[in-house]
Amino acid sequence: MDRGTQHTATALIDAVRDRTTAARVAEAAAFVAVGDWAAAHTSDAVVGDPLTTLGEWDAEALAGDQFLELGGPGAPVVAEFCISEVAAARGCSFDAARRLVGDAVELRYRLPRVHERIAAGEVDVWRGRRIAQATRPLTFEAAGFVDRHVAYVAGKATGAEVDRLVAEAAARFDPETTEAERHGADGDRYLAIDLGDVAYADPLTGTLRGTVNVHGSLDLADALDLERSIAHVARQLGELGCDPNLDIRRSMALGEIARRCDGVTTLEYDAGDATTETEPRPVHRARREVVLFVHLDHAAITGTLNGIGPGIDACTGMTGIDLARLDTPGLPRGAVTVEQVQSWCGSPDTRVTVKPIIDLNHHDAVNGYNPPDRIADHVRARWPRCVFPHCTRSSRTADLDHCERYDENGPPGQTSTRNLFPLCRRHHRMKTHRELRTGNRWTYRPTNPTQNEPPNAVIWTSPVGLRYLVDHDGTRPWPPDGPPGPDDPS
Repeated sequence: MDRGTQHTATALIDAVRDRTTAARVAEAAAFVAVGDWAAAHTSDAVVGDPLTTLGEWDAEALAGDQFLELGGPGAPVVAEFCISEVAAARGCSFDAARRLVGDAVELRYRLPRVHERIAAGEVDVWRGRRIAQATRPLTFEAAGFVDRHVAYVAGKATGAEVDRLVAEAAARFDPETTEAERHGADGDRYLAIDLGDVAYADPLTGTLRGTVNVHGSLDLADALDLERSIAHVARQLGELGCDPNLDIRRSMALGEIARRCDGVTTLEYDAGDATTETEPRPVHRARREVVLFVHLDHAAITGTLNGIGPGIDACTGMTGIDLARLDTPGLPRGAVTVEQVQSWCGSPDTRVTVKPIIDLNHHDAVNGYNPPDRIADHVRARWPRCVFPHCTRSSRTADLDHCERYDENGPPGQTSTRNLFPLCRRHHRMKTHRELRTGNRWTYRPTNPTQNEPPNAVIWTSPVGLRYLVDHDGTRPWPPDGPPGPDDPS
């Protein structure tokens, strides 16, 4: 690509970026205006107040305009007819306008930190609305907990991460309801094998395909056990040259598991004739494996939280530290109740593996190309996501890329916690292979704090020369010559 062509390509991408920014700012301003409009049509009553009823808000409005509960507990009620004005102004249906006003009210009154970032153009409106829709069932205190913890990452938090935080808030501030719902979910578990509904390849001729549907709902620990066994057997079938289609091998693996017992061997006495002596015989018993990634805080070590007292939760003020952190490879991270972990680990056939705490301030290196588990765990703990700009894929399923290309004849210690970064497969390919049109590739490097660059970050350069800085707070444009000035975006 010659200089003139590259300049044109850069200008086009700059135009896309500038117009996207302008659209984001305009959308944020419109959303704030909707919230201002709703605030001008509220009542003194709030959602969830047991001392007020709809009739007490406005007795004459029962046949006409009424106040609606659009936000969560603690948010003011909003006049129904004002929503029609919003629908007309935006050219949308009443139901769509009602959802929009409800999200604006939720953010304005129960998630003020996230709302402030939306108003400043730092968070997309759709992301803020996604958070508002998730927090609406929470108590006022629980919504404030979510607001405090998600506001600074609202611009990059995925829907699954928001849902996990909302679930944690519900467990912290309403533990009785959370535990009751967990036990209530036990009745929803089932496993169905539709033997009476055999699939046919051609319903007209009656040609039998010989497959049936299997579906169900399992306890998380049971599902993990089953997934581990299916993945193991499917991998074995692949190594034996079985069907290359992974989905087919997984379906075959379930049948293999049904025909054999994959577990530990113990010695038990045959409970046959109780009058005769019998020799112990080997019995296969399935073993559950629970891997705990330990995340200790001050409360777990000392038994107190911020000096408040023994076992007092600083967030809720209640006695007891009732939540555990779930950080299992292949699953999203989140919080579960201690009682549930105890139920998983309580079986005598359960093998519990406790992973050590990783000191992210200590760096490690080896001489070979493939990193050992201790280095891989360190890198993934430091970078929970793929480090490509705006990517949200988990690092637990990502490749570990050598930022500086590995040289077999190079110096020792090239495979290190400083030189490895997680890249999902798609972005690993983009970094490795050149773009056909430009002949360039995406490149990146760690930042250098001695050159006035932020620590613990990487700077990417696109094939057309645009640069982006990626750190734990997300992605932002980075100018081509040094750090941004006072008028540059940050």
